[in-house]
Amino acid sequence: MRLYLAAGATALLAASGCSGDPAEGRSSDAPDLPGEGASNKVAATLGVADDTAAGKVVTDSDGYTLYTYAGDGADPSYSACTGECAEQWPPALVQGRVSTKGVDKSLVDRMERTEGGTQITLSGRPLYRFSGDVDPGDVNGQGADGTWFAVRPSGARADNLPHGEEEGTGGLPGD
Repeated sequence: MRLYLAAGATALLAASGCSGDPAEGRSSDAPDLPGEGASNKVAATLGVADDTAAGKVVTDSDGYTLYTYAGDGADPSYSACTGECAEQWPPALVQGRVSTKGVDKSLVDRMERTEGGTQITLSGRPLYRFSGDVDPGDVNGQGADGTWFAVRPSGARADNLPHGEEEGTGGLPGD
């Protein structure tokens, strides 16, 4: 199976509409991260793009930058990005096994979304693509509304540091 993501390249940032109930979309008890059910087929791979405008960032199977949202929770995991927000910022959904290249597998998990689907999390935070990223390696959503950030392989948010620099533990507001 493939990583299922919506990708509308012409969506406008101004209509993000992100909100939600923290009690919705909580992390599932899915200790079986390598796969769901009997399937051992890799469904998604989290990788790393080393040279983007935001520096080193986590990517999905297709090389598109993955983001975190400051309105989400990490402990427990929950998504506040639903409805119109999820159209702008499609959740990184997965069915089956998740593999990693350059990302610590122990930081990767999944959560069930209230509107359906299983979303990948990194350090407890749900991951998303940005509909305005047209090509792999784009980071057009970086810093959007001061709440959306590309994510580093360490799980920290990217803070627009010069290429090659890795900030400390970083994190999002509320960490």
